[in-house]
Amino acid sequence: MRNAGLKFVVLFSLYVCTILACGEAESPPHPTIASEAADLNNVVTKLPEAPGYAAFERNCQSCHSARYVQMQPNFPEKTWLTLVTKMQKTFGAPVPDSSIKEIVQYLVAIKGKS
Repeated sequence: MRNAGLKFVVLFSLYVCTILACGEAESPPHPTIASEAADLNNVVTKLPEAPGYAAFERNCQSCHSARYVQMQPNFPEKTWLTLVTKMQKTFGAPVPDSSIKEIVQYLVAIKGKS
């Protein structure tokens, strides 16, 4: 019985110490409103035309925005092929095998690295 009482006192003490240690945290500052509006002229909404654009638009743009694609690093062709295949095989993107070469060709044309 003595152990149960001792355990209670220890646990209660830890609880009280935890509550006291936390105290009242300061609330985070409220976000401020930007003094200037974003420059919407620099937002990419359409990717450049290049061979394979139609296949890319048909198969990829339902999930990937133009801005998202433009933010990607310049990858070599092998990396783009790996990524497109991963989208198809791992993530289940409904990309026919016949379109993969065209899509990769397009991505290399606009975001490729030699």
